[in-house]
Amino acid sequence: MVKDALFAIRDLLDAEWNLSPKPSIEDIAVLDRGEGKRNRLQDQDVIRIFETAHNEAQPELLFDFVNIHVNLTIDVRTVKSRERLSALRDEVRRIIHKHRKGNGNDFDRVIFKTRTDLSDRSKGLFRYTLQAEVITFSDLLETIT
Repeated sequence: MVKDALFAIRDLLDAEWNLSPKPSIEDIAVLDRGEGKRNRLQDQDVIRIFETAHNEAQPELLFDFVNIHVNLTIDVRTVKSRERLSALRDEVRRIIHKHRKGNGNDFDRVIFKTRTDLSDRSKGLFRYTLQAEVITFSDLLETIT
């Protein structure tokens, strides 16, 4: 069975990360309420991932498969500097682009779509949100039902 898109990207970022020091890379849904606080950022940069949209498209009625499109938000945060934020962003983009044709196991395509700068310089928080679409071709309906 195919791994959930969010877990596949989280595990891919974790396994392929080359930039030191390595940030905390987690699914936002499994965090405790207080873990997103600014004081945690003093110790370690964080990357949080969450699903923003899911679409299943059945291309033709003659075939028994669907194509799955999952949009993920990759939330990159640091309190260190604008330069560190850019380095984190570039490392995420490097990994996404490296695996754009799929990872050979969990998904068939991943597309880096957009980025948004949400930095708040008055509070010393540097932040990007990156959007990526994970596509799985021909996921058999028998595995879904």
